[in-house]
Amino acid sequence: MKGQANLIEHVLTISFSLIILISVSTIIYNFYSTSINVDVEKGLRELSIQTVDNIIRLYKNAKGSSSQPSNSTSVLISQLDLSLPSQVSGRNYEIYLVGANNIWINIINFTVSNQNVTSVIKTPMAKVIARTTQNPIISIEYDIPNVDVGVQGRSANGINSKISYYRYNYNGTVYDKIVLGQSDVLIDITNMGW
Repeated sequence: MKGQANLIEHVLTISFSLIILISVSTIIYNFYSTSINVDVEKGLRELSIQTVDNIIRLYKNAKGSSSQPSNSTSVLISQLDLSLPSQVSGRNYEIYLVGANNIWINIINFTVSNQNVTSVIKTPMAKVIARTTQNPIISIEYDIPNVDVGVQGRSANGINSKISYYRYNYNGTVYDKIVLGQSDVLIDITNMGW
């Protein structure tokens, strides 16, 4: 009987020790994972704010330019180097410029089966989207306020991180565009047919 009691005591001690070890390991892993996520999110937020600030600065400097492109050409008005880092908290990342979607300005309310489905109250704005391309996948969006020109482009891991202000002539109409990175084609969606 005494041998069985010792065996049961050892089994319970080992089981209790394993439960404590697993609990401590889980707590440490959760703390590590949370701190990595917070650090990456903070880095992406800083990059987004830096990008938005530089876009606004570029816009203010270049908007009043009197340079005019000839028919079916584009003119580089101004350019800034963002000097983005190669990684954010040891993670690869990418930054996108997404233009405002003028289509949603026209849809204020719509109904399905006499039920109000949605209301689009605020007008859309161009956005900077920064996200990691490896775990943990985190994405940050920032609106670009007070910029009435189109935006487009992408930079990955700080490569080709210049923003450029172009003015181009398409079918006799002059448009302005801010481009992140290098772009061979300037794109604008003005309407959508049904």
